[in-house]
Amino acid sequence: MRTVLLLLVMCLGAPASAQPLLSPCTIPEVDGEADCGTYRVFEDRATRRGRTIDLNIVVLRALGPERRPDQLFVLQGGPGQGVAQLADFYGRLFAEVRRARDIVLVDLRGTGKSNLLSCPQLGLPDAAGQFDDNLLAPGAVAACRESLEQRADLTKYTTALAIGDLDEVRGALGYERINLYGTSYGTYAAQTYMRDFPGRVRTVAMKGVVPHGQLAPLFHARDGETAWQELVQRCAADTRCIAAYPRLDEDLRAIVARLTRRPETLTVKQSSAPTVTITLSAGLFGEVLRNMLYTPENAARVPSVIRQVAAGDFSTVAPLAVRTRNGLSSVEISAGFFLSVICGEGMPSVSPAAIAANTRDTFAGDYRLRQQLRACDGWPRASDSAPRGAAITSSIPVLMLSGEMDPVTPPRRAEELLAQLPKGTHVVVANNGHPFGKLEGCGNLLIAKFIEAGSMQGGETACAAALPSVPFVYF
Repeated sequence: MRTVLLLLVMCLGAPASAQPLLSPCTIPEVDGEADCGTYRVFEDRATRRGRTIDLNIVVLRALGPERRPDQLFVLQGGPGQGVAQLADFYGRLFAEVRRARDIVLVDLRGTGKSNLLSCPQLGLPDAAGQFDDNLLAPGAVAACRESLEQRADLTKYTTALAIGDLDEVRGALGYERINLYGTSYGTYAAQTYMRDFPGRVRTVAMKGVVPHGQLAPLFHARDGETAWQELVQRCAADTRCIAAYPRLDEDLRAIVARLTRRPETLTVKQSSAPTVTITLSAGLFGEVLRNMLYTPENAARVPSVIRQVAAGDFSTVAPLAVRTRNGLSSVEISAGFFLSVICGEGMPSVSPAAIAANTRDTFAGDYRLRQQLRACDGWPRASDSAPRGAAITSSIPVLMLSGEMDPVTPPRRAEELLAQLPKGTHVVVANNGHPFGKLEGCGNLLIAKFIEAGSMQGGETACAAALPSVPFVYF
């Protein structure tokens, strides 16, 4: 058996058992050697006293005989998703990178198995089995806060503190410089690493870019509306689609107007749970639709769904409404970390005038912003958690990938950041949404070549323009 990695570097003032405790582990559907374990940090990084957190670590060891010294650290989205549980996905996605480099997956504080701050209260119906239309019901948010404060100081779960932890792990594992990959919120976290530890970063790859200063969901409704209008145009250019759905946009506006006047009460049969009812308001319906636009495969089903709902058939939408409404209650996302980050770093910069300007004449309206503003009213926040400056400026080589059809981090977000990155490259991926999706094979090669060369200058990106379109689905 391989020698277990036990002790590398002790950080001054760290907990007595802070050394990385890693041992060989087997991960389903992941080939090659892997190590799993923990690294202990103080919750309060400033005082380095009191409560500690055991950060969960998975290292997928390089597969080839040649080993590079600069490993790849992965930052997941959310905010609030743990990354270690996705070891099989990242082992596959970064198969080329892994030929010569370790893939390092560290659950940030408050996520995954690093003192997960989940809020199951957000997914509970009332005593009659009825779900209201709130993603963040005030009573559930208050109950979650009260529960979490028994074991966490919620002001200590910020991006900067989590990135401080991550750099401490880097040092303890003996890596001098690293490569970073971030997706969605992970791109925002990667920018924080670039800002706070620039000398430790060799390259940064990003998918679905969230520039600093744009963490709040201020643009969700506007960007969702843009994605919707682009879908309407694609339908209009498709002979079969326009014949089947000649009034697609008008039908959506009529649905929103109807649900605004009178929300629907829907009954949902669940295979593994009792039948429930849910209130479908215009706001919750808009959130369901916006989420469907995240992937080309689901977006291709949207015209048929709109026709169903316009005819009074909610059979497809009802279970999606329950799933959307209860999304933040899942143990796969840390709602506590989500709220601490969003409330401290995103929402304070949102003004009523900005809300009105960015939600007017959109199908989603201001629902999501109102939900989060209300939740943040009573949520603890760090006084210094807001990012410094609207955007970072860095000479680190950066590769940014944007899905052409992404409704939440569209290509224009990366273009805004590109102006600050003299060694940045932006690639728009055809027929791609927010997740990697069918970009996996192409993205694997693009990112591997970028990391190996330390630059995209002269690099071939044609595969990103060759992804096939997804045909509309009719039912």
